[in-house]
Amino acid sequence: MTIACPACGKKSEDVRECPRCGCELSILEMITRAAARELFMGRESFLAGDMQSAIFHAGKSWYLKKSPEAARLAFLSALSVSDLAQVDRWYARASVSAGESVSVKESGSGGAGEPAG
Repeated sequence: MTIACPACGKKSEDVRECPRCGCELSILEMITRAAARELFMGRESFLAGDMQSAIFHAGKSWYLKKSPEAARLAFLSALSVSDLAQVDRWYARASVSAGESVSVKESGSGGAGEPAG
């Protein structure tokens, strides 16, 4: 798995520390793996028809690593249960993650699919 060093930007594969500056990268790798696990669980929930669980896991994945895939999964899951507040929130996040500009305002935080914290 390729990880970019947050200190110097060097991209490295499967190393515990950055070969250029010595920054610790193993924690970032654990976070990336946890985000991938949550995204997988969200997809499995979506395929099983458990949309609330899909939104929850996609939200956890997105909070760990703001990926367009996690935001899209949460958007589609919310859309399928007609949760319009979540649809707006996740549409905006999916668009921003994909590099598009949107004019949809995000509503307040703390809704379903957003881990407390």
